[in-house]
Amino acid sequence: MTPANPSLPIISLRKLVHGPGREEEIARLRQVTHEIGFFYLADHGVPLSFQHEMIDVAKEFFALPKEQKYEISNLENPHYRGYAELGDERTQGLVDWREQIDYGADLPAATEGLDTHPWRLLQGPNPWPSAIPRMKDLVTRWQEDLGEVGMTLLRAWAESLGQERTFFDAAFEDSYPTMKLAHYPGHDGSESGQGVGAHHDSGVLTLLLLEDGSSGLQVQTAGGWIDADPITDHFVVNIGELLEAATNGYLKATPHRVLPPAPGTSRFSVPYFLAPGLDARFPRVTLPPELAADAPGTGADLSDQEIFDLCGRNTIKSRFRAHPETTARYHAELAASLA
Repeated sequence: MTPANPSLPIISLRKLVHGPGREEEIARLRQVTHEIGFFYLADHGVPLSFQHEMIDVAKEFFALPKEQKYEISNLENPHYRGYAELGDERTQGLVDWREQIDYGADLPAATEGLDTHPWRLLQGPNPWPSAIPRMKDLVTRWQEDLGEVGMTLLRAWAESLGQERTFFDAAFEDSYPTMKLAHYPGHDGSESGQGVGAHHDSGVLTLLLLEDGSSGLQVQTAGGWIDADPITDHFVVNIGELLEAATNGYLKATPHRVLPPAPGTSRFSVPYFLAPGLDARFPRVTLPPELAADAPGTGADLSDQEIFDLCGRNTIKSRFRAHPETTARYHAELAASLA
């Protein structure tokens, strides 16, 4: 059921593609993401049963004994894939209190061009937990299905900005999607005051699946932080840094955070991040004059680092920051040279 007064606007993917009121919905998509950068996505076509299955498999994994989770530890993975235990991740230099699995496109490790294109180190195979054989098929299908949803949205954005609907397509010929299965165990705040601290996402757009009945996601607005609680069969969508940079700040990458759940409770979510190929430069949009006049420009990210239009360069800076132990083990010298 959709609440009478949702905290974020609701956009229909069906209307963006088929109507009725297609042109009005495309214009509304542009306006909503210019003003706040977040919305709920309805009518996306991903079966509700599949959504439940993804939350269920996340719960199954995080309930495993530690030694079985450590089988796919990201501390043993130079591509920043696999399991990160509680306290492994950092946002704004502070400890995030969540455990997670990071996955990407399941490819062989890159071996060429690393000296001139160091972000290619992010390419590699995914580690799969032997205790849950179905994980691989579910994650692979999830990436495929949400990739289609994400590209459909991106084409609607292109139209809304006065471009051909395929304006961004070429950048995704060798796309670098990533996703997480995330668990936030409840606690009293003594370990960390944040589930995840305030941040932007580094890619193009995020499609977030939230477990029904959960809470904690907050979005920063001009009036302060607002809650973005789940609505059944809706994704939460937000703009990433690459799309903000491509529009000279007209579309907004909005800071957001997750508060820790109360003691005795847990929060589960599955975010998917659409991003172009690691070597691709995300194309800049020449905005129509009436939109360009309302584009404030793009500054630094929330860690006061440059936002790059080169996908791999923008992604690797956030990986270095978020996972300092993995970075120190495999990429300390490179991280220092790119700082």
